[in-house]
Amino acid sequence: MKKILLLFAFCISCALVSAQSYTITSAGTADGGRNLVHVVITSKKNLKVNSEDAVKHYAVHGVLFNGISSTEGYGAQSPIIKDPNIEQTKKAFFDAFWSEGAYRRYASIVPSSLTVMKNKQTKSYETAATVMIDQRGLQKYLEESGVIKGFSNLW
Repeated sequence: MKKILLLFAFCISCALVSAQSYTITSAGTADGGRNLVHVVITSKKNLKVNSEDAVKHYAVHGVLFNGISSTEGYGAQSPIIKDPNIEQTKKAFFDAFWSEGAYRRYASIVPSSLTVMKNKQTKSYETAATVMIDQRGLQKYLEESGVIKGFSNLW
């Protein structure tokens, strides 16, 4: 069973590597202080088999490392992690975080928002969805894991 899960995680990571770029923009807030973000992934291959995981992965990745771009009516937000090298310095943590799917706990796709379209001009696929991110829970998890320092360390 463990081998099957590792194979599945490897297949997902291979598909995610094929993604060329993604954008993440603010789409408002939801219940409980969660953020709504709109994620668009542009890739050479159709991600339909694991498009939900890919969208969640890039939504969490964007909130962690890139921040959220503003859109009309919604402001931009800084990334949770300010250190651009942390993904390398804490490589073991992030490898496990992505491959074991821990990121899925902090992202959920808004029902009926997932779309996959083929751009005939560029021969690429655009996978898009609105995702609800538990940014507070994610930040707390990173603090408890020792990846980032929380406000309690200031005193």
